[in-house]
Amino acid sequence: MNHSVQPDPEMLGSALLGYHRAVERFRQDSARVTEYDDGFGALASATECLFWACSLEEQLSKNDPTYAQGADQYGRSLVQGARWARNQATHQLAFVVARSEGPVYPQPAPARIAEVVWREADEMPPPEREYRNQRLAYDRYLSGKSARTTFDSIGQFFASEQNRTGSTLNQTISG
Repeated sequence: MNHSVQPDPEMLGSALLGYHRAVERFRQDSARVTEYDDGFGALASATECLFWACSLEEQLSKNDPTYAQGADQYGRSLVQGARWARNQATHQLAFVVARSEGPVYPQPAPARIAEVVWREADEMPPPEREYRNQRLAYDRYLSGKSARTTFDSIGQFFASEQNRTGSTLNQTISG
């Protein structure tokens, strides 16, 4: 017997808040990354951002009948790439982010010499199980790019889901 239970809109709202707070911690941690900082704080907060993003998107994909057709495809692809990174960080204990070798554009204010970027997939341990579409999304949308802009784009995706009529996430503000 299938006991499908719709997620509590309050819990979805809490997960969204968790994501945004994790992104704020990531911004603080990544601002401290310099040529002398190993970036562990940024790795820890980036991994938390990945956790919240993937958990929230999983609830949307499982419980929102309008999600597959109605949700922004670019945002879904970003989260698919983020899921590959999350799996690497969780199952392979991979350092999924690194300090850039120089500035990354567009620059945040204030500008930085170094920024936190997603590692190339080949720089990480091979996964025990490969999810081809996740890996392709990671390679296309995350690999070598600014983690900051990725998290900003995922946040914009969730904002669009909150505003999309019929979205399960929309219920967190109108339900």
